[in-house]
Amino acid sequence: MQRQRGFTLYRNGFTLLELVVMIAVISVLAIILLNRLWYYQEVAEKTAMEMTVMNMRSGLRLRIADLMTQDRMGEAAQLAQENPINWLENPPPNYMGELNNPKQGALMPGSWYFDTGQQELVYLLQHNRFLKPGMGENLEGKNALRFHVIAVGNPRKNGNGTVHKIEGITLVPVTQYHWF
Repeated sequence: MQRQRGFTLYRNGFTLLELVVMIAVISVLAIILLNRLWYYQEVAEKTAMEMTVMNMRSGLRLRIADLMTQDRMGEAAQLAQENPINWLENPPPNYMGELNNPKQGALMPGSWYFDTGQQELVYLLQHNRFLKPGMGENLEGKNALRFHVIAVGNPRKNGNGTVHKIEGITLVPVTQYHWF
């Protein structure tokens, strides 16, 4: 402090210690903010992906109900061979189409495609920091989620042996996963 004509003058600015402490506090807050941002980006991707799957399941239920009302449940087995995207009124904007065993690295993350070779619907993950595979399972590098259409039936015996009567069709994940 310097005294000049009865006034006390203070030096303007920060000391080096104050500057380091401020930078440290701002850095910690920025890291916390970025972590939350990444988390919310992944939650948004998860929600969009799961909503698309739920819409496909709803479209499938409508198709099954339509077959039931027209007494054409014998045609339900054909639904197990279809591309689930066809059950939607409009495909999602990030749907790339039907591909035959494509190379994963060449495809855009955050998009859907139907693998005609495997007969599976595939979602390529854009964010997967908070995705965990089910018990004892591996998600092939955690870069894709695969869904498969299966027929649900009830085995019944007749004179010739066991006959599986299809009672429904469902869309299930090939590998179980958990997003937290």
